[in-house]
Amino acid sequence: MRETYFYEAFEGLSRLAPGSERSTKTAISMVDIPRDKKINILDIGCGAGTQTLVLAEMFPNAHIKAIDTSEHFLTVLRTRLVEKGLSERVDVLNLSMFDMDFPLESFDIIWAEGSIYIAGFQRGLKDWNPFLKQEGYLVCSEISWLHNNPANESKEFWEQGYSEMNTIPAKIKQIEDAEYSYQSSFTLPKEDWTEEYYKPLENNLLQMKEKYEGNDVALGIVDMLQQEIDLYSQYNRDYSYVFYVMKKR
Repeated sequence: MRETYFYEAFEGLSRLAPGSERSTKTAISMVDIPRDKKINILDIGCGAGTQTLVLAEMFPNAHIKAIDTSEHFLTVLRTRLVEKGLSERVDVLNLSMFDMDFPLESFDIIWAEGSIYIAGFQRGLKDWNPFLKQEGYLVCSEISWLHNNPANESKEFWEQGYSEMNTIPAKIKQIEDAEYSYQSSFTLPKEDWTEEYYKPLENNLLQMKEKYEGNDVALGIVDMLQQEIDLYSQYNRDYSYVFYVMKKR
């Protein structure tokens, strides 16, 4: 039942984490692969596939495998692919990132926008490396501390939510320790959180608050998500998603 309310909170949202088309394209610009080359891309944790569509647009000769475990969001992606005539170039698979059995060294790019935290940053780097071709790119956005002294409220929230939170220099060291060559990184702008993600999410939460008055389970999910929004509003200088671009050594 909790899952149903969770899906309702994110119903109609194009993104399930902070991000934007502009930031996706900025990250793509840091990948030194000719745009017209025939390549294979793996999009891990694709959700509703907003970034999948951008990848297909920016790499017009790429074949993409987009994986997620939410059939609800995969159905949304399949519909969007049909509308844009991209179904033949994108395979949509209900598959966990923990159960991937693709041939080794089969992808030129592995993309994980807002999803590597599910595996844990260091485990994701390690487990996904064998699927990349030599000199292939892994591109991911990962929640990171922006400085060394975040507020106690920020630390308490994220220590409960994601124990691998760390600073950008620490993440870069983890990249290099995991047999990658660090290429570049950039911090997502505030608008990627507020306008692209939290604004439509908060609209849904307001509707749910009225609809489920007296329903403790539904309102518990609403309150949890609202707490995250309020925290970012107050402490957005402490943390953000950061795009990291790296190459397999």
